[in-house]
Amino acid sequence: MSKSVKVIGITMGDPSGVGPEVIRKAFKKGRFASSAAFVLIGSQKLFKDIPVPVIDIPYRTPGEGALKSLERAVALVKGGVVDALVTAPLSKEAVSHYQKDFRGHTEYLARAFGVKRFDMMFVSPRVRISLVTRHVPLKNVPALMTRKAVLDSIALMDETLRRRFHIRSPRVAVLGLNPHAGEGGLLGHEDLRVIGPAIRSAQQQGIRAQGPFPADTFFVAKLSPHGSFDGIVAMYHDQGLAPVKSMYFKELVNFTAGLPFVRTSPVHGIALDIAGRGIADASSMIAAIRLACRLS
Repeated sequence: MSKSVKVIGITMGDPSGVGPEVIRKAFKKGRFASSAAFVLIGSQKLFKDIPVPVIDIPYRTPGEGALKSLERAVALVKGGVVDALVTAPLSKEAVSHYQKDFRGHTEYLARAFGVKRFDMMFVSPRVRISLVTRHVPLKNVPALMTRKAVLDSIALMDETLRRRFHIRSPRVAVLGLNPHAGEGGLLGHEDLRVIGPAIRSAQQQGIRAQGPFPADTFFVAKLSPHGSFDGIVAMYHDQGLAPVKSMYFKELVNFTAGLPFVRTSPVHGIALDIAGRGIADASSMIAAIRLACRLS
C-alpha cells in the first residue's frame, strides 16, 4: 500500500556553489504538489529563511559536505523515510578528495543500490533523451559503445517510458555515432556494425525503436513540441545534451533511469562564478522538484 504523502529529500550539493541558492528560490517562487512533503539534507544555516525541515549536516569543506549530504540521503531512502531524491549540483573534483573513484551522482547512487543497468535521462515537457555513455573522454566512446550497451540503453528507455511515464507503446529514436550516421560505412562503421544491429535486436524484443538517425539534422527534422518520438537515445554526452540544453535549458531535468526510486536534479553545475551573488536561475531546480513529485 503506497503512502498518500510522498517525502521528497533534497540534498544541498556543494555548499559553496549555487545549489543552496536555487533551493531557497525554488521554495519561495515555486508551487509544488500538495501530496508531497519535503526535507532538506544539508547545512541548517543555509536554509534558515524557508519553512522546510532540515537534517543538519556538519562539514569542514564543500566536498565533504556534499558527500555527507548524499550519504545521508541514501540512508534515508534505504530506511524508507524518503521516497524520492532531488540532488543539487556538486563538484566531482571536490568530492573525489573524499572518495577517489567518485564520478557523479548517477554512478554513486547506482552503486549504492546495487543497480547494474542505469542511464542518465534528460526530461522536459517536450523531450526525453538518454545517453549510452556518460562522463567519459570522447576518445573512449567507440570502445564503450558496444551492441550490448546500445541495446541496454534502448531497452531501459522503453522500460522507463512505460513504467515511470505511463506511455503504453513508446517510440524510441536512436542517434548514430558518426557524421551522417556513417554514410553507409564511408565515415565510420559503428552505425552499421553496432548501432544498427542493436536496434534490430530491440525491435525483435517488441520495442518500437528506429534509427540510426544522423544527429546533426535530427533535432531540426524530427523533433517538435509534439514530435513523433517519445524518447531519444544518444551515443555520448555532448551529442545529446548540446542541442536539448540549447533549446530547453530552463525546463530540462536530469533523471536517473533504472534506480528503484525517483532521483532528479537540475541540469546546471555549481556555477562558482556567480555563487553568492543572488542571480542564479532556479528554473531547472523547480522543474526537478516538480518532476520528482509527479513521478514518485
